[in-house]
Amino acid sequence: MNRFSRYLIAAPTLPLMLAPGAFAAEQIGKALAITVTVSGDNGILRASSPIHRDERIRASNSGVGQFEFRDGTKLAVGPNSSLVLDRSIFAGDSSFQTLTLKATRGTFRWVSGNSKSSAYKVNTPFGTLGVRGTVVDIYVGSGTAAVVVLEGKATFCGNDGTCKRLERGCDIVRANRKGLLDASTEKSETAVRGVRNEVSFPFLMGTRKLSKPFQVGGGRCGLSASARNPNKMKGGDERSEPRRQGGNEGL
Repeated sequence: MNRFSRYLIAAPTLPLMLAPGAFAAEQIGKALAITVTVSGDNGILRASSPIHRDERIRASNSGVGQFEFRDGTKLAVGPNSSLVLDRSIFAGDSSFQTLTLKATRGTFRWVSGNSKSSAYKVNTPFGTLGVRGTVVDIYVGSGTAAVVVLEGKATFCGNDGTCKRLERGCDIVRANRKGLLDASTEKSETAVRGVRNEVSFPFLMGTRKLSKPFQVGGGRCGLSASARNPNKMKGGDERSEPRRQGGNEGL
């Protein structure tokens, strides 16, 4: 066989080798539990399905996905939610040097794992969340994002460069595309203006159930279906300090 013939045989295989997805993305975690429908880049996910770097996770209108990353970090994805497992760099077999998620829509619960706190970052269209030994609930809507810290500490920096530290259980921050919203002027009967608490924070409100590794006891941080004003959380009367335990009193 001459050189030209070998080229003709090999040439058709080049597009397959160079096509997107030809090289498998690195697995960074797996699904622990799936309710209704949650999909990844390769189709519908089920319990034990692997998840990979750069993969987009989408939940249906009633779907809930519970995931665990290789360092023990846990992520719950609520109904009608979408995020990308944006960037990851391992610092050994069971920890990350960098783990960055891009939450574009929906509701999420984050439970930090064994990596250094500086490794974790959650990007939203309204700002960036950094977490430290933390359990947080996150809401990303079309015009607003909100974060409630349930355990540990976190910092949220808005698009205007202004940052807010969340240092106590039930501390909350809200932001729009212009930056952080002032809690003293952003009066609302719900945690997010115009959005029912059961929709913005379904895990905290207990409208969507999670397995024990994702649970945090201690109530609902002053939020209720009867729409008490969540801005009163800062006053102390309605604050309920979360604590990790085997059960989940408020959920």
